[in-house]
Amino acid sequence: MKENITANTISPESLKTEYVSPENCVFGRNKNGFISATVNGKEYGRVILTRALPLAMPDDYICISDIDKNEIGIIEHTKVFPTEQQQLINEELGQRYYCPVITKIESIKEKMGHFYFDVMIGDFKKSFAVRDISKSIRQHGDAIDLIDIDGNRFRILDFEAIPSKSRRKLEPYLY
Repeated sequence: MKENITANTISPESLKTEYVSPENCVFGRNKNGFISATVNGKEYGRVILTRALPLAMPDDYICISDIDKNEIGIIEHTKVFPTEQQQLINEELGQRYYCPVITKIESIKEKMGHFYFDVMIGDFKKSFAVRDISKSIRQHGDAIDLIDIDGNRFRILDFEAIPSKSRRKLEPYLY
């Protein structure tokens, strides 16, 4: 059973964030294929990587936690790591933050308060529903994220690059 954490049990030392770099952190794979890390000489057989700012800065401020979700440290910028280390980090984050890229919008239909999207993801057709369209579409520069009713995220990398018919179908819902 975990101990309850209160203001009296938190010390200023426990609130310090440790940034990790290639000098004090090395990633690898354990025998089961999960990502592992050695941080400041301490080995962690399996770690969890999460983005602090997944939309605005997906390659920066990556939290490293142990399997019990205790924070080990934060990667300020993944680009400072060697290429093979970046590949491990990106593979792990890619699995956690899978986000199919929409290349074409076939149709958007509204029915009983839900919006039904038929889209192309590469050569594959995908259908999904969006509940509250004003909260489920987020524009970040040229990119647009759509979040379906199950919490799955879909992305248009460059709104201007998709076919003009697709843009016209989505434009009424962009604010």
